[in-house]
Amino acid sequence: MILSTDQKIKLKKLFEEKKFSELDFFIESLGDFKELPTNVLNIYAVSKALNKNSTIKDFKISAFCFNKIYSEDQSNRDAFYNLILVSIKAINFEYLEKHLISEYKKNNDDPKILEGLAKMNFFYNNMRESTYYYEKLVNISPNFVGIWSSFLAGMNYHREIDQKKYLDFCKNFDQTLKIDVDEFKKTKNNNKKLKIAFLSADFKYHSVALFLDGLIKNLDKDEIELIAISNLETHQHDQMTNDLKLSFNEWHDVLQIDDKKLVQFIRSLDLDILIDLNGYTYKNRINILKARCAPIQISWLGYCNSLGIKNIDYLISDPNLIKKGEENLYSEKIIFMPKIWNALSKPDNLPEIKINKKDKSSFVFGSFNNFQKISLDTIKIWSKILQKSNSKLILKNSLHFNEKKVNEILLEKFAKENVDLNKIEILSRTKTAQQHIESFNNIDLSLDTFPYPGVTTSFQSILMGVPVLTMKGFNFNSRCGESINKNLELDDFIAQDEEDYLKKALLIKSRNQVDKKYRDKLRENALKSYLFDIEQFAKDFTNLIRSL
Repeated sequence: MILSTDQKIKLKKLFEEKKFSELDFFIESLGDFKELPTNVLNIYAVSKALNKNSTIKDFKISAFCFNKIYSEDQSNRDAFYNLILVSIKAINFEYLEKHLISEYKKNNDDPKILEGLAKMNFFYNNMRESTYYYEKLVNISPNFVGIWSSFLAGMNYHREIDQKKYLDFCKNFDQTLKIDVDEFKKTKNNNKKLKIAFLSADFKYHSVALFLDGLIKNLDKDEIELIAISNLETHQHDQMTNDLKLSFNEWHDVLQIDDKKLVQFIRSLDLDILIDLNGYTYKNRINILKARCAPIQISWLGYCNSLGIKNIDYLISDPNLIKKGEENLYSEKIIFMPKIWNALSKPDNLPEIKINKKDKSSFVFGSFNNFQKISLDTIKIWSKILQKSNSKLILKNSLHFNEKKVNEILLEKFAKENVDLNKIEILSRTKTAQQHIESFNNIDLSLDTFPYPGVTTSFQSILMGVPVLTMKGFNFNSRCGESINKNLELDDFIAQDEEDYLKKALLIKSRNQVDKKYRDKLRENALKSYLFDIEQFAKDFTNLIRSL
Protein backbone atom coordinates (compact mmCIF):
# COMPACT_ATOMS: atom_id res chain seq x y z
CA MET A 1 0.00 0.00 0.00
CA ILE A 2 1.47 3.34 -1.11
CA LEU A 3 0.13 6.63 0.25
CA SER A 4 -0.20 9.73 -1.91
CA THR A 5 1.42 13.02 -0.89
CA ASP A 6 -1.97 14.42 0.16
CA GLN A 7 -2.66 11.38 2.30
CA LYS A 8 0.72 11.69 4.00
CA ILE A 9 0.13 15.38 4.72
CA LYS A 10 -3.31 14.66 6.18
CA LEU A 11 -1.91 11.84 8.28
CA LYS A 12 0.82 14.03 9.69
CA LYS A 13 -1.58 16.91 10.41
CA LEU A 14 -4.09 14.72 12.29
CA PHE A 15 -1.34 13.15 14.38
CA GLU A 16 0.28 16.48 15.28
CA GLU A 17 -3.12 17.89 16.28
CA LYS A 18 -3.79 14.73 18.36
CA LYS A 19 -7.07 14.09 16.56
CA PHE A 20 -6.68 10.39 17.19
CA SER A 21 -10.27 9.29 16.50
CA GLU A 22 -10.22 11.03 13.11
CA LEU A 23 -6.77 9.59 12.45
CA ASP A 24 -7.96 6.05 13.21
CA PHE A 25 -10.97 6.47 10.92
CA PHE A 26 -8.79 7.88 8.12
CA ILE A 27 -6.27 5.02 8.27
CA GLU A 28 -9.02 2.39 8.44
CA SER A 29 -10.60 3.93 5.33
CA LEU A 30 -7.39 3.22 3.40
CA GLY A 31 -8.00 -0.53 3.47
CA ASP A 32 -6.75 -3.49 5.52
CA PHE A 33 -4.53 -1.98 8.24
CA LYS A 34 -2.47 -5.22 8.27
CA GLU A 35 -1.13 -4.24 4.83
CA LEU A 36 0.01 -0.75 5.91
CA PRO A 37 3.66 0.29 5.54
CA THR A 38 5.58 -0.03 8.82
CA ASN A 39 5.77 3.72 9.47
CA VAL A 40 1.99 4.16 8.96
CA LEU A 41 1.23 1.02 10.99
CA ASN A 42 3.27 2.52 13.81
CA ILE A 43 1.30 5.79 13.68
CA TYR A 44 -1.95 3.80 13.74
CA ALA A 45 -0.79 1.76 16.74
CA VAL A 46 0.40 4.84 18.64
CA SER A 47 -2.88 6.62 17.90
CA LYS A 48 -4.87 3.71 19.34
CA ALA A 49 -2.61 3.71 22.42
CA LEU A 50 -3.02 7.45 23.06
CA ASN A 51 -6.67 7.89 22.16
CA LYS A 52 -8.73 8.56 25.33
CA ASN A 53 -11.71 6.94 23.63
CA SER A 54 -9.92 3.68 22.90
CA THR A 55 -11.52 0.49 24.14
CA ILE A 56 -9.92 -2.81 25.13
CA LYS A 57 -10.54 -3.93 21.54
CA ASP A 58 -8.58 -0.90 20.27
CA PHE A 59 -5.68 -1.62 22.61
CA LYS A 60 -5.61 -5.21 21.37
CA ILE A 61 -5.41 -3.95 17.76
CA SER A 62 -2.57 -1.66 18.84
CA ALA A 63 -0.81 -4.64 20.41
CA PHE A 64 -1.20 -6.61 17.18
CA CYS A 65 0.44 -3.75 15.24
CA PHE A 66 3.35 -3.29 17.63
CA ASN A 67 3.90 -7.05 17.66
CA LYS A 68 4.07 -7.08 13.86
CA ILE A 69 6.55 -4.19 13.84
CA TYR A 70 8.74 -5.68 16.59
CA SER A 71 8.68 -9.21 15.14
CA GLU A 72 10.05 -7.84 11.87
CA ASP A 73 12.73 -5.74 13.60
CA GLN A 74 13.70 -6.78 17.13
CA SER A 75 16.10 -3.86 17.44
CA ASN A 76 13.04 -1.56 17.59
CA ARG A 77 12.85 -1.06 21.36
CA ASP A 78 10.10 1.54 21.11
CA ALA A 79 7.82 -1.01 19.45
CA PHE A 80 8.61 -3.56 22.17
CA TYR A 81 8.00 -1.15 25.05
CA ASN A 82 4.79 0.07 23.43
CA LEU A 83 3.72 -3.54 23.03
CA ILE A 84 4.12 -3.95 26.82
CA LEU A 85 2.13 -0.78 27.47
CA VAL A 86 -0.87 -1.59 25.27
CA SER A 87 -0.93 -5.26 26.30
CA ILE A 88 -1.36 -4.10 29.90
CA LYS A 89 -4.11 -1.68 28.82
CA ALA A 90 -5.82 -4.45 26.83
CA ILE A 91 -5.35 -6.88 29.75
CA ASN A 92 -4.28 -9.31 27.03
CA PHE A 93 -0.80 -10.75 26.64
CA GLU A 94 -1.40 -12.87 23.55
CA TYR A 95 1.20 -11.03 21.47
CA LEU A 96 3.55 -10.06 24.27
CA GLU A 97 4.16 -13.20 26.32
CA LYS A 98 6.84 -14.93 24.23
CA HIS A 99 8.75 -11.65 23.61
CA LEU A 100 8.59 -10.72 27.30
CA ILE A 101 10.05 -14.00 28.51
CA SER A 102 12.75 -13.92 25.85
CA GLU A 103 13.76 -10.32 26.61
CA TYR A 104 13.80 -10.97 30.38
CA LYS A 105 16.47 -13.62 29.85
CA LYS A 106 18.63 -11.00 28.12
CA ASN A 107 17.94 -8.17 30.59
CA ASN A 108 16.43 -9.13 33.94
CA ASP A 109 16.50 -5.66 35.51
CA ASP A 110 14.69 -3.64 32.83
CA PRO A 111 11.82 -1.91 34.73
CA LYS A 112 9.41 -2.05 31.79
CA ILE A 113 9.99 -5.76 31.28
CA LEU A 114 9.56 -6.41 35.01
CA GLU A 115 6.31 -4.45 35.07
CA GLY A 116 5.02 -6.42 32.10
CA LEU A 117 5.90 -9.74 33.75
CA ALA A 118 4.39 -8.68 37.09
CA LYS A 119 1.09 -7.60 35.54
CA MET A 120 0.90 -10.52 33.13
CA ASN A 121 1.36 -13.01 35.97
CA PHE A 122 -1.23 -11.18 38.08
CA PHE A 123 -3.72 -11.46 35.22
CA TYR A 124 -2.84 -15.15 34.86
CA ASN A 125 -3.37 -15.56 38.64
CA ASN A 126 0.26 -16.60 39.17
CA MET A 127 0.50 -14.58 42.37
CA ARG A 128 3.90 -15.79 43.58
CA GLU A 129 5.52 -14.91 40.27
CA SER A 130 3.72 -11.57 40.14
CA THR A 131 4.91 -10.59 43.63
CA TYR A 132 8.46 -11.71 42.79
CA TYR A 133 8.65 -9.34 39.81
CA TYR A 134 6.98 -6.50 41.72
CA GLU A 135 9.53 -6.80 44.51
CA LYS A 136 12.38 -6.61 41.99
CA LEU A 137 10.68 -3.59 40.44
CA VAL A 138 10.26 -1.59 43.67
CA ASN A 139 13.94 -2.17 44.44
CA ILE A 140 14.89 -0.77 41.03
CA SER A 141 12.23 1.98 40.82
CA PRO A 142 11.35 2.91 44.43
CA ASN A 143 9.60 6.17 43.52
CA PHE A 144 6.85 4.60 41.40
CA VAL A 145 3.70 4.82 43.57
CA GLY A 146 1.56 2.58 41.35
CA ILE A 147 4.10 -0.23 41.45
CA TRP A 148 4.40 -0.01 45.24
CA SER A 149 0.61 -0.21 45.55
CA SER A 150 0.41 -3.33 43.38
CA PHE A 151 3.30 -4.93 45.27
CA LEU A 152 1.88 -4.25 48.73
CA ALA A 153 -1.67 -5.29 47.79
CA GLY A 154 -0.27 -8.47 46.24
CA MET A 155 1.44 -9.47 49.48
CA ASN A 156 -1.99 -10.23 50.97
CA TYR A 157 -2.18 -13.32 48.75
CA HIS A 158 0.74 -15.08 50.47
CA ARG A 159 0.85 -16.94 53.78
CA GLU A 160 4.64 -17.07 53.77
CA ILE A 161 4.77 -13.27 54.11
CA ASP A 162 3.93 -12.60 57.76
CA GLN A 163 2.30 -9.42 59.05
CA LYS A 164 5.54 -7.93 60.41
CA LYS A 165 7.35 -8.33 57.09
CA TYR A 166 4.38 -6.84 55.27
CA LEU A 167 4.25 -3.85 57.64
CA ASP A 168 7.98 -3.20 57.21
CA PHE A 169 7.51 -2.94 53.44
CA CYS A 170 4.60 -0.52 53.95
CA LYS A 171 6.73 1.69 56.20
CA ASN A 172 9.49 1.71 53.58
CA PHE A 173 6.97 2.92 51.03
CA ASP A 174 5.80 5.68 53.38
CA GLN A 175 9.29 7.19 53.17
CA THR A 176 9.23 7.46 49.37
CA LEU A 177 7.90 10.12 47.01
CA LYS A 178 6.53 12.82 49.31
CA ILE A 179 4.27 15.52 47.88
CA ASP A 180 5.75 18.99 48.20
CA VAL A 181 2.96 20.68 50.17
CA ASP A 182 2.83 22.70 53.37
CA GLU A 183 2.51 20.79 56.59
CA PHE A 184 -1.12 20.23 57.57
CA LYS A 185 -2.35 22.70 60.17
CA LYS A 186 -5.26 21.66 62.31
CA THR A 187 -7.83 24.43 62.72
CA LYS A 188 -10.59 24.80 65.27
CA ASN A 189 -13.69 22.87 64.31
CA ASN A 190 -16.52 25.35 63.75
CA ASN A 191 -18.69 22.92 61.81
CA LYS A 192 -22.23 22.55 63.08
CA LYS A 193 -22.24 19.00 61.79
CA LEU A 194 -19.56 16.33 61.72
CA LYS A 195 -18.08 16.70 58.24
CA ILE A 196 -16.96 13.35 56.80
CA ALA A 197 -15.59 12.60 53.33
CA PHE A 198 -15.27 9.14 51.75
CA LEU A 199 -12.49 8.71 49.17
CA SER A 200 -12.82 5.90 46.62
CA ALA A 201 -12.40 4.84 42.99
CA ASP A 202 -15.21 2.30 43.43
CA PHE A 203 -18.38 4.37 43.58
CA LYS A 204 -20.05 2.05 41.04
CA TYR A 205 -21.43 -1.49 41.04
CA HIS A 206 -18.58 -2.89 43.12
CA SER A 207 -18.22 -4.71 46.43
CA VAL A 208 -17.13 -1.52 48.21
CA ALA A 209 -20.20 0.38 47.02
CA LEU A 210 -22.53 -2.47 47.98
CA PHE A 211 -21.41 -2.25 51.61
CA LEU A 212 -21.14 1.55 51.66
CA ASP A 213 -24.56 2.19 50.17
CA GLY A 214 -26.55 0.92 53.15
CA LEU A 215 -24.35 2.71 55.66
CA ILE A 216 -24.55 6.19 54.19
CA LYS A 217 -28.31 5.87 53.66
CA ASN A 218 -28.70 5.15 57.37
CA LEU A 219 -26.32 7.74 58.83
CA ASP A 220 -28.05 10.60 60.64
CA LYS A 221 -27.90 13.54 58.21
CA ASP A 222 -28.86 15.93 61.02
CA GLU A 223 -25.53 15.11 62.67
CA ILE A 224 -23.28 14.30 59.73
CA GLU A 225 -22.51 16.04 56.45
CA LEU A 226 -21.33 13.53 53.85
CA ILE A 227 -18.94 14.27 51.00
CA ALA A 228 -17.89 11.89 48.21
CA ILE A 229 -14.43 12.26 46.68
CA SER A 230 -14.58 10.03 43.64
CA ASN A 231 -11.54 8.86 41.69
CA LEU A 232 -13.75 6.90 39.30
CA GLU A 233 -13.71 7.53 35.55
CA THR A 234 -16.86 9.51 34.75
CA HIS A 235 -17.71 7.18 31.85
CA GLN A 236 -17.86 4.33 34.41
CA HIS A 237 -20.65 5.99 36.39
CA ASP A 238 -23.61 3.60 36.55
CA GLN A 239 -26.93 3.24 38.37
CA MET A 240 -25.12 2.50 41.65
CA THR A 241 -23.16 5.75 41.19
CA ASN A 242 -26.39 7.66 40.65
CA ASP A 243 -27.96 6.08 43.75
CA LEU A 244 -24.93 6.92 45.88
CA LYS A 245 -24.98 10.55 44.73
CA LEU A 246 -28.42 10.95 46.29
CA SER A 247 -27.01 10.08 49.74
CA PHE A 248 -24.12 12.55 49.72
CA ASN A 249 -24.34 16.27 50.42
CA GLU A 250 -21.47 16.92 48.00
CA TRP A 251 -19.91 14.93 45.17
CA HIS A 252 -16.48 15.68 43.67
CA ASP A 253 -14.94 13.83 40.69
CA VAL A 254 -11.18 14.20 41.17
CA LEU A 255 -9.52 11.69 38.81
CA GLN A 256 -8.01 14.41 36.63
CA ILE A 257 -6.64 16.47 39.55
CA ASP A 258 -2.95 15.89 40.34
CA ASP A 259 -1.87 14.91 43.85
CA LYS A 260 -0.64 18.33 44.99
CA LYS A 261 -3.77 20.17 43.86
CA LEU A 262 -5.98 17.44 45.28
CA VAL A 263 -4.37 17.77 48.71
CA GLN A 264 -5.01 21.50 48.64
CA PHE A 265 -8.59 21.02 47.45
CA ILE A 266 -9.52 18.46 50.12
CA ARG A 267 -7.93 20.60 52.83
CA SER A 268 -10.10 23.49 51.65
CA LEU A 269 -13.22 21.41 52.40
CA ASP A 270 -12.52 21.83 56.13
CA LEU A 271 -13.22 18.19 56.92
CA ASP A 272 -13.34 16.62 60.34
CA ILE A 273 -12.64 13.12 59.04
CA LEU A 274 -11.46 11.61 55.75
CA ILE A 275 -12.22 7.89 55.31
CA ASP A 276 -10.24 6.10 52.60
CA LEU A 277 -11.96 3.12 50.99
CA ASN A 278 -9.19 2.12 48.57
CA GLY A 279 -6.00 1.41 50.48
CA TYR A 280 -3.53 -0.05 47.98
CA THR A 281 -6.21 -1.24 45.55
CA TYR A 282 -6.58 -0.09 41.94
CA LYS A 283 -6.73 3.68 41.28
CA ASN A 284 -6.03 4.67 44.87
CA ARG A 285 -4.81 8.16 45.82
CA ILE A 286 -2.47 6.95 48.53
CA ASN A 287 -0.03 9.83 48.11
CA ILE A 288 -2.55 12.46 49.19
CA LEU A 289 -3.16 10.49 52.39
CA LYS A 290 0.57 10.47 53.06
CA ALA A 291 0.52 14.27 52.87
CA ARG A 292 -2.53 14.49 55.19
CA CYS A 293 -5.75 16.17 54.05
CA ALA A 294 -7.83 16.07 57.25
CA PRO A 295 -7.32 16.16 61.03
CA ILE A 296 -8.38 12.52 61.25
CA GLN A 297 -7.74 10.01 58.48
CA ILE A 298 -9.23 6.50 58.63
CA SER A 299 -8.80 3.35 56.54
CA TRP A 300 -11.89 1.16 56.18
CA LEU A 301 -13.75 -1.35 54.05
CA GLY A 302 -11.93 -1.51 50.70
CA TYR A 303 -8.58 -2.71 52.06
CA CYS A 304 -8.45 -5.12 54.98
CA ASN A 305 -4.94 -4.52 56.29
CA SER A 306 -2.63 -1.85 57.62
CA LEU A 307 -1.33 0.77 55.21
CA GLY A 308 1.82 1.37 57.27
CA ILE A 309 1.45 5.14 56.75
CA LYS A 310 1.98 7.40 59.74
CA ASN A 311 -0.68 9.88 58.61
CA ILE A 312 -3.42 7.22 58.59
CA ASP A 313 -4.63 7.52 62.16
CA TYR A 314 -7.15 4.70 62.51
CA LEU A 315 -8.06 1.34 61.02
CA ILE A 316 -11.63 0.07 61.52
CA SER A 317 -11.70 -3.61 62.42
CA ASP A 318 -13.61 -5.97 64.70
CA PRO A 319 -12.67 -8.24 67.64
CA ASN A 320 -12.41 -11.34 65.43
CA LEU A 321 -9.89 -9.84 63.02
CA ILE A 322 -7.15 -8.33 65.17
CA LYS A 323 -6.41 -10.03 68.49
CA LYS A 324 -5.11 -8.54 71.72
CA GLY A 325 -1.35 -8.19 71.60
CA GLU A 326 -1.28 -7.81 67.79
CA GLU A 327 -1.85 -4.03 67.67
CA ASN A 328 1.88 -3.39 67.13
CA LEU A 329 1.63 -5.19 63.76
CA TYR A 330 -0.53 -2.35 62.42
CA SER A 331 0.69 1.25 62.15
CA GLU A 332 -2.79 2.69 62.72
CA LYS A 333 -4.63 2.77 66.02
CA ILE A 334 -7.17 -0.04 65.80
CA ILE A 335 -10.78 0.93 66.47
CA PHE A 336 -13.31 -1.85 66.75
CA MET A 337 -16.85 -2.18 65.54
CA PRO A 338 -18.65 -4.26 68.21
CA LYS A 339 -19.30 -7.36 66.09
CA ILE A 340 -18.14 -7.14 62.46
CA TRP A 341 -16.25 -4.54 60.45
CA ASN A 342 -18.87 -4.17 57.72
CA ALA A 343 -22.52 -4.99 57.06
CA LEU A 344 -24.92 -5.17 54.12
CA SER A 345 -28.44 -3.88 53.70
CA LYS A 346 -31.04 -6.61 53.43
CA PRO A 347 -31.37 -7.05 49.65
CA ASP A 348 -34.65 -6.55 47.84
CA ASN A 349 -36.02 -9.34 45.68
CA LEU A 350 -33.78 -12.15 46.87
CA PRO A 351 -33.95 -15.13 44.49
CA GLU A 352 -35.78 -18.19 45.70
CA ILE A 353 -33.56 -20.87 47.21
CA LYS A 354 -33.66 -23.92 44.94
CA ILE A 355 -31.62 -27.06 44.34
CA ASN A 356 -30.51 -26.53 40.75
CA LYS A 357 -27.90 -29.28 40.52
CA LYS A 358 -27.95 -31.39 37.36
CA ASP A 359 -27.53 -34.51 39.46
CA LYS A 360 -29.58 -34.08 42.63
CA SER A 361 -27.84 -37.03 44.32
CA SER A 362 -24.30 -35.64 43.90
CA PHE A 363 -22.58 -33.23 46.28
CA VAL A 364 -21.24 -30.05 44.70
CA PHE A 365 -18.57 -27.80 46.18
CA GLY A 366 -18.14 -24.31 44.80
CA SER A 367 -16.21 -21.06 45.00
CA PHE A 368 -17.11 -17.83 43.25
CA ASN A 369 -14.12 -15.88 44.58
CA ASN A 370 -11.95 -14.21 41.96
CA PHE A 371 -9.22 -16.46 40.63
CA GLN A 372 -6.34 -14.42 42.10
CA LYS A 373 -7.48 -15.69 45.51
CA ILE A 374 -7.20 -19.34 44.48
CA SER A 375 -3.68 -19.88 45.81
CA LEU A 376 -1.57 -22.96 45.09
CA ASP A 377 -2.16 -24.05 48.71
CA THR A 378 -5.91 -23.72 48.16
CA ILE A 379 -5.68 -25.78 44.95
CA LYS A 380 -3.82 -28.56 46.78
CA ILE A 381 -6.54 -28.89 49.43
CA TRP A 382 -9.40 -28.64 46.94
CA SER A 383 -7.67 -31.31 44.84
CA LYS A 384 -7.52 -33.67 47.83
CA ILE A 385 -11.22 -33.05 48.50
CA LEU A 386 -12.07 -34.01 44.91
CA GLN A 387 -9.79 -37.05 44.99
CA LYS A 388 -11.23 -38.35 48.26
CA SER A 389 -14.89 -37.85 47.40
CA ASN A 390 -17.30 -38.50 44.56
CA SER A 391 -18.04 -34.82 44.18
CA LYS A 392 -17.76 -31.89 41.84
CA LEU A 393 -16.29 -28.39 42.08
CA ILE A 394 -17.89 -25.36 40.41
CA LEU A 395 -15.83 -22.17 40.00
CA LYS A 396 -16.88 -18.88 38.45
CA ASN A 397 -14.75 -16.61 36.29
CA SER A 398 -15.36 -12.93 37.07
CA LEU A 399 -13.74 -11.73 33.81
CA HIS A 400 -15.75 -10.72 30.75
CA PHE A 401 -12.79 -11.11 28.38
CA ASN A 402 -9.89 -13.54 27.83
CA GLU A 403 -11.62 -16.06 30.07
CA LYS A 404 -10.53 -19.07 27.97
CA LYS A 405 -6.81 -18.42 28.57
CA VAL A 406 -7.32 -17.74 32.29
CA ASN A 407 -9.45 -20.87 32.69
CA GLU A 408 -6.82 -22.99 30.96
CA ILE A 409 -4.07 -21.75 33.26
CA LEU A 410 -6.15 -22.49 36.36
CA LEU A 411 -7.07 -25.99 35.18
CA GLU A 412 -3.40 -26.73 34.46
CA LYS A 413 -2.68 -26.13 38.15
CA PHE A 414 -5.34 -28.68 39.13
CA ALA A 415 -3.98 -31.11 36.54
CA LYS A 416 -0.57 -30.95 38.24
CA GLU A 417 -2.31 -32.24 41.39
CA ASN A 418 -3.64 -35.21 39.36
CA VAL A 419 -7.26 -34.10 39.54
CA ASP A 420 -9.80 -35.46 37.10
CA LEU A 421 -10.67 -32.20 35.31
CA ASN A 422 -14.12 -33.57 34.46
CA LYS A 423 -14.95 -32.92 38.12
CA ILE A 424 -14.38 -29.17 37.67
CA GLU A 425 -16.81 -26.82 35.96
CA ILE A 426 -16.04 -23.14 35.39
CA LEU A 427 -19.03 -20.85 34.95
CA SER A 428 -18.74 -17.70 32.86
CA ARG A 429 -19.36 -14.24 34.24
CA THR A 430 -23.10 -13.59 34.51
CA LYS A 431 -24.71 -10.52 32.96
CA THR A 432 -26.64 -9.38 36.04
CA ALA A 433 -26.19 -9.37 39.81
CA GLN A 434 -29.42 -11.37 40.15
CA GLN A 435 -28.06 -14.13 37.88
CA HIS A 436 -24.83 -14.19 39.89
CA ILE A 437 -26.70 -14.66 43.18
CA GLU A 438 -28.86 -17.39 41.64
CA SER A 439 -25.68 -19.28 40.69
CA PHE A 440 -25.31 -20.32 44.34
CA ASN A 441 -28.32 -22.62 43.83
CA ASN A 442 -25.95 -24.88 41.88
CA ILE A 443 -23.76 -25.74 44.88
CA ASP A 444 -24.07 -27.37 48.31
CA LEU A 445 -21.07 -25.86 50.10
CA SER A 446 -18.89 -22.84 49.34
CA LEU A 447 -15.18 -23.46 49.79
CA ASP A 448 -13.38 -20.32 50.91
CA THR A 449 -9.96 -19.42 49.55
CA PHE A 450 -6.93 -18.83 51.76
CA PRO A 451 -5.02 -16.90 52.88
CA TYR A 452 -7.18 -14.33 51.03
CA PRO A 453 -10.81 -15.25 51.79
CA GLY A 454 -13.96 -13.98 50.17
CA VAL A 455 -16.12 -11.27 51.71
CA THR A 456 -18.87 -10.21 49.29
CA THR A 457 -19.11 -13.73 47.87
CA SER A 458 -19.43 -15.12 51.40
CA PHE A 459 -22.28 -12.73 52.24
CA GLN A 460 -23.98 -13.70 48.97
CA SER A 461 -23.47 -17.42 49.53
CA ILE A 462 -25.02 -17.20 53.00
CA LEU A 463 -27.98 -15.21 51.65
CA MET A 464 -28.64 -18.13 49.33
CA GLY A 465 -28.47 -20.54 52.26
CA VAL A 466 -25.12 -22.01 51.26
CA PRO A 467 -22.64 -22.10 54.19
CA VAL A 468 -18.98 -21.23 53.64
CA LEU A 469 -16.14 -23.42 54.87
CA THR A 470 -13.32 -21.05 55.76
CA MET A 471 -9.94 -21.29 57.50
CA LYS A 472 -8.46 -19.43 60.44
CA GLY A 473 -5.99 -16.74 59.46
CA PHE A 474 -3.09 -14.78 60.91
CA ASN A 475 -4.06 -11.14 60.29
CA PHE A 476 -6.99 -8.83 59.50
CA ASN A 477 -7.22 -9.81 55.84
CA SER A 478 -6.92 -13.57 56.28
CA ARG A 479 -9.50 -13.69 59.11
CA CYS A 480 -12.41 -12.07 57.26
CA GLY A 481 -14.14 -15.37 56.58
CA GLU A 482 -13.65 -16.36 60.21
CA SER A 483 -15.35 -13.18 61.44
CA ILE A 484 -18.33 -13.68 59.11
CA ASN A 485 -18.87 -17.25 60.34
CA LYS A 486 -18.41 -16.34 64.01
CA ASN A 487 -21.12 -13.70 63.69
CA LEU A 488 -23.44 -16.41 62.34
CA GLU A 489 -22.38 -18.91 65.03
CA LEU A 490 -21.07 -21.19 62.28
CA ASP A 491 -17.96 -22.26 64.20
CA ASP A 492 -18.21 -25.77 62.72
CA PHE A 493 -17.42 -24.18 59.35
CA ILE A 494 -14.11 -22.65 60.54
CA ALA A 495 -11.12 -24.93 59.94
CA GLN A 496 -8.02 -24.71 62.13
CA ASP A 497 -5.60 -25.62 59.32
CA GLU A 498 -5.40 -27.49 55.98
CA GLU A 499 -5.85 -30.90 57.56
CA ASP A 500 -8.94 -29.74 59.44
CA TYR A 501 -10.25 -28.01 56.29
CA LEU A 502 -10.05 -31.30 54.37
CA LYS A 503 -11.61 -33.23 57.25
CA LYS A 504 -14.51 -30.78 57.64
CA ALA A 505 -15.22 -30.65 53.88
CA LEU A 506 -15.43 -34.45 53.66
CA LEU A 507 -17.54 -34.66 56.83
CA ILE A 508 -20.05 -32.09 55.58
CA LYS A 509 -20.21 -33.92 52.26
CA SER A 510 -20.76 -37.31 53.92
CA ARG A 511 -23.56 -35.99 56.13
CA ASN A 512 -25.14 -34.20 53.16
CA GLN A 513 -26.79 -31.86 55.66
CA VAL A 514 -27.15 -28.81 53.42
CA ASP A 515 -30.65 -29.55 52.16
CA LYS A 516 -33.44 -27.10 51.30
CA LYS A 517 -34.62 -26.90 54.91
CA TYR A 518 -31.08 -26.12 56.14
CA ARG A 519 -30.64 -23.42 53.50
CA ASP A 520 -33.90 -21.69 54.28
CA LYS A 521 -32.98 -21.64 57.98
CA LEU A 522 -29.49 -20.28 57.28
CA ARG A 523 -30.93 -17.41 55.22
CA GLU A 524 -33.48 -16.67 57.92
CA ASN A 525 -30.82 -16.58 60.66
CA ALA A 526 -28.46 -14.50 58.53
CA LEU A 527 -31.09 -11.83 57.82
CA LYS A 528 -31.72 -11.53 61.56
CA SER A 529 -27.99 -11.26 62.33
CA TYR A 530 -25.76 -8.20 62.69
CA LEU A 531 -24.36 -8.90 59.19
CA PHE A 532 -27.57 -7.47 57.70
CA ASP A 533 -28.70 -5.14 60.50
CA ILE A 534 -27.53 -2.03 58.68
CA GLU A 535 -29.55 0.32 60.88
CA GLN A 536 -27.76 -0.85 64.05
CA PHE A 537 -24.45 -0.96 62.19
CA ALA A 538 -24.91 2.70 61.18
CA LYS A 539 -25.64 3.70 64.80
CA ASP A 540 -22.56 1.83 66.04
CA PHE A 541 -20.47 3.33 63.24
CA THR A 542 -21.62 6.84 64.18
CA ASN A 543 -20.82 6.24 67.86
CA LEU A 544 -17.37 4.95 66.94
CA ILE A 545 -16.62 7.96 64.73
CA ARG A 546 -18.02 10.41 67.30
CA SER A 547 -15.78 8.91 69.99
CA LEU A 548 -12.71 10.04 68.04
